[in-house]
Amino acid sequence: MSAGSVFKKCGCREPVLGPDGVQLTGADGKPVVRRLGVKCPKLRRGAGWNPRHGTWYFQYDHVDAAGSRVVVSFGSLATRAEAEEQLAAVRRLLGIADELGDDPQAVAELRVQIAARIRADHRAGLGLPEFEAMRRAVLTGAPVTEHLTVGQWLTEWLAGKTALSVSTRRMYASQVRTYLIPHLGRIPLDRLRVAHVTAMFEAIAQEAAEAEANNAARREADAARKAAWASGDRVAWREAKDRLARLPAFRPPCHAATRFRLRSALRSALSAACAQQLVTVNVAALAEIGSGRSPKALVWTAERVAYWQATGNKPSPVMVWTAGQTRQFLDRAVRHEWYALYLLVAFTGLRRGEACGLRWIDVDLDARLISPAKQRVQNGWEVLETDLKSDASERDVGLADQVAEALRAQRDWQQDVRERAGSAWTETGLVFTTADGAGLHPAKVTAQFQQLAREAGLPPVRLHDLRHGAASLALAAGVDLKVVSEMLGHSGTAITRDIYTSVYDELKHAAAAAIAAAINGARPASSPVGRSRRTVKPLAATA
Repeated sequence: MSAGSVFKKCGCREPVLGPDGVQLTGADGKPVVRRLGVKCPKLRRGAGWNPRHGTWYFQYDHVDAAGSRVVVSFGSLATRAEAEEQLAAVRRLLGIADELGDDPQAVAELRVQIAARIRADHRAGLGLPEFEAMRRAVLTGAPVTEHLTVGQWLTEWLAGKTALSVSTRRMYASQVRTYLIPHLGRIPLDRLRVAHVTAMFEAIAQEAAEAEANNAARREADAARKAAWASGDRVAWREAKDRLARLPAFRPPCHAATRFRLRSALRSALSAACAQQLVTVNVAALAEIGSGRSPKALVWTAERVAYWQATGNKPSPVMVWTAGQTRQFLDRAVRHEWYALYLLVAFTGLRRGEACGLRWIDVDLDARLISPAKQRVQNGWEVLETDLKSDASERDVGLADQVAEALRAQRDWQQDVRERAGSAWTETGLVFTTADGAGLHPAKVTAQFQQLAREAGLPPVRLHDLRHGAASLALAAGVDLKVVSEMLGHSGTAITRDIYTSVYDELKHAAAAAIAAAINGARPASSPVGRSRRTVKPLAATA
């Protein structure tokens, strides 16, 4: 038999009471509630429906002679007419099985496949399948579910990744929107091949090369424009300005490391498709795209600074200040209200979100320890407070005396502005706030950092590169790699070694000195070397 109905539901909840009339409490300590759904009394107004409460749903329920059942139910529709229209369309689509099938078992299987296709298209936000296209697929013997494209599956896969952090979800969404759907979205999921994935990465690599060339041309034209203006040559200035206007806009290239992360996202999505038996092979795992190594962090030596000043090009996307340059920045930042934040990041390697999300309950100034527990991260321009990136991120970080004193000064400043703000003060419990107690916007913290760096006359680095610098300076000072890894909140020392350790000259000199000391300590100073009988002076250790 077949049945269909339209009805209203809402999201209202009511407490669940025990036999004693007291609301029950769950294992998590929270009161137990349940959805009212179709039983909400607000859905009705007299003998009719309340137009101001709830949304419309429909359900189609079919049970054939053999007892096989197919249910299709959608909701959140604005009007009853829309629900009835959708129900009629679903009845018509599922009726294709009865129209074109002969064997009862085959008809039942076909009806299940059509229902699955309807649900898949609905989850992907595509609406109901087109009737004639579905009928044609059945007539030709094509798989009813073949319409599911890579783009549809990626959208469905991403919507189901509910446990992702905000930053990871934003990264996946950007990768799907910017690269995967434009290159692969229209390909039927079960026809995706290694060649498709390889061609996509070749195209992305070509686009990256073109972007880098264009960006270099823009920097060259901009440098010429500034030089002409400084020299007073208005003709050359105008020519350089016109050349700059004709060039394509600056766009960040998709480097090898980004392409590697892109392949990882596609591989994860196709693994989920394999688990649901939508595909049999994960072609992303078979595609060769290179090592995907992150760019090497380089230190701003005098030679590299001169190169940047002459060309406007950074030697590497990841550049790190020397200890002297970091000190120069802090000397400029000391006059700014966010000085303690920048000092904390430079000395401890905290992530930007961890510093912005640090709470006073996570700070022990007497013990000179902080224990980050929350972070403030961006979702678009919106700022969210979330848990830390991983379990390893929850760690105790020691503070130098200078940092502890800066945090004490920050606490005194905050107490002063709290008293002056009075009732306008917003109590967030955060260490770093605005003058009314609100949390800082991470993007504004970055923008202010860049402004202070320019005012200090320093070569450009990202705020995150202070984290690289903290790791490298700690290693240069002889701090054990495991200690540095724990300070940064990494899950293992391999991550610290591979990503965050810029090798300063001090480390190279220390290695050379250690080798020389070992050689010189292994023999008397007057011992001959090789076959020569001349007196050889000991090798001098390079410091």
